[in-house]
Amino acid sequence: MSAHGIERALLRAVIATAVACALASCGKDNSPPQQQAEVKPYVVPKQFDRELNDSELDSLQRMRQTHRVTRDEYWDGYGGVLANDELEVWYPDGKVNALQGMAMLKLAAEARARVQKVFGTVPSERVVIICAPDIDLYVAQTGRQWWHYSRIVGDTISIQPPINLHTRGLLTIVGPREYYEWAIIKLSKGRAPRWVQEGFASHLAREAPVLEDLRQDFGTVEMSTRDMDSALERESDRQATRRAYYNAYRTVEEIVKAHGEDAMARFVLALGENDDQDAASRSAFGEDYDQVVEAGRGWARGAQ
Repeated sequence: MSAHGIERALLRAVIATAVACALASCGKDNSPPQQQAEVKPYVVPKQFDRELNDSELDSLQRMRQTHRVTRDEYWDGYGGVLANDELEVWYPDGKVNALQGMAMLKLAAEARARVQKVFGTVPSERVVIICAPDIDLYVAQTGRQWWHYSRIVGDTISIQPPINLHTRGLLTIVGPREYYEWAIIKLSKGRAPRWVQEGFASHLAREAPVLEDLRQDFGTVEMSTRDMDSALERESDRQATRRAYYNAYRTVEEIVKAHGEDAMARFVLALGENDDQDAASRSAFGEDYDQVVEAGRGWARGAQ
């Protein structure tokens, strides 16, 4: 097969069917396997399948320059890709969907800049962000449910359709948040507890208003970090998972108030150097891990 033929075949797998093959080959998944739903054919909405107007083209051109886009390709019937040296975003069929792809690239680039500021470094790997064309394909090809924003496997982030997230008022939170979570996993070499991964990503993304709104989904609030990790590893029950997200974010917020955001970042980096949680905690916070956690969970005593 020619190089062009190989690339078109890859596009068919990656874009038209939301990249089931890419997910299967990218490393350890953070969520349990689930039975996949039947994949429905994706039909491009007419409003997304037209030539871009002058204002849209002008915005794309300015963002191409700002974010140093070195690859910008589109194939009718398959979709497109936008990439620079650090980020690669695949978007589905429909010329106007380039705007969704560029929005994701912009948000990830801004998140990358904040990771550099907070941690003093960024992962060296290039992250690939795959934007699903619709919720049905996202669910079918990731094994995730509609209430999960994304699936992170290795250096690939498969995310819900950006247009869906935008209409729900979530895009500017979810876009950066998933990059933050990926970066925390990479910088800690996967050693950060799940509650730290999720809670610190929520903190960096300023996800508090969303998580507070979700409190109506669950009853009793308090969870131990062990229970948080257990629920976050399974991510099978919506109420339990959202309760764990909320607990993780509140615990991290309390630790950041006591020790500072830079100390939380040092803890993540220390875990990347040493899998001893107590040693990493003493290095970052000056206290053993259990002491930091117990103080961090102090918010829960008045939250019942």
